[in-house]
Amino acid sequence: MKKLLFPLSITVLLGMAIPLSACNAEKTQQQSVSQQEISDRTVQLDKCGLQYEAPQQWIAYEQTNMLPITNTTTEGDIYAQVQYNYVTDKEMEALSTLSNETSVQQLLHPFGEILVFKQNKLESEAVQKEFALYQKQQKVASQKDYVYYMLSEYTGDISSLQGQDLQAYQTLSESMETLKQTITVYPFDETIVAEAIDQIRRTISFVSTTLEGEPIDSSIFANADITVVNFWASYCYPNINETATLQQLKTELEQKYDNVQLIQVVIDTPQPEAEQIAKQAKQESNADFISIMTDETLGNWIVQNLEGLPTTILVNNQAQVIGEQIQGIQSLENYMNMIENALAEQE
Repeated sequence: MKKLLFPLSITVLLGMAIPLSACNAEKTQQQSVSQQEISDRTVQLDKCGLQYEAPQQWIAYEQTNMLPITNTTTEGDIYAQVQYNYVTDKEMEALSTLSNETSVQQLLHPFGEILVFKQNKLESEAVQKEFALYQKQQKVASQKDYVYYMLSEYTGDISSLQGQDLQAYQTLSESMETLKQTITVYPFDETIVAEAIDQIRRTISFVSTTLEGEPIDSSIFANADITVVNFWASYCYPNINETATLQQLKTELEQKYDNVQLIQVVIDTPQPEAEQIAKQAKQESNADFISIMTDETLGNWIVQNLEGLPTTILVNNQAQVIGEQIQGIQSLENYMNMIENALAEQE
């Protein structure tokens, strides 16, 4: 089977900005902070059992120049990372129009972060790499096998900050010591994070266009109980090409099932030569099934989840992958058996 080759330039943010408002979820009795102590300055992260107060010094910058980024995963040496960054007005504008060629890290000026990891990962490369970015690495809490470290006094280049920006950055950097005094931890369930990661991986999302230039997005999955999604690339052509079989499958589905549809993803698009080859393959087989081009979100999903081409998956009307991936070229009979088995399981 031909291994995936990805001529894609993809920039991925670590996570999403966390709100600085109170979280009203009820805590367990083992928590060290009572409900009465939660204020509108409380940051509460249930996925890693972390709570602290946002310093008053942040208020002037929270809505304009601060960008908090958080990432939680059960698959790396660092379980949770909360990074606080200062961003100038000009850099914030650049972030709002981010392109694939833009390096996000060049627009961020970290002034502190909190790491959560298992004690036995302290000497891991990932943890030590983060430690090296700051002069101070302070252990602030622990529970079960997890330890919590606060990192401050960033050692990276901030020479681009001048005047008021530099003054603001220094204020925010110094405020991490105030934040440290308010940190508390409480029990959390890491299996919830693992389940959330699995659900994200099994969810297909995109906003793109077809080979013919028509707009299309992942809401198409709501049009059928099951969507057959075939992943292919123009560089497979002509040696690996099941366009004719896919067209037969589309015809068979239209005759037998009105609740099953077929789409193809051409993973090395958008790119003029790739688009031309994909269109040629369809013309040779008189194929009229929907072929879509990738966007950044779908490209990321492909990189993280596919091992070779062609690969076919089934997706339900909630845009979630069901069953296992089918790798390699398949016969019409194999495709129909796969679909019939999936329909039977839904009954």
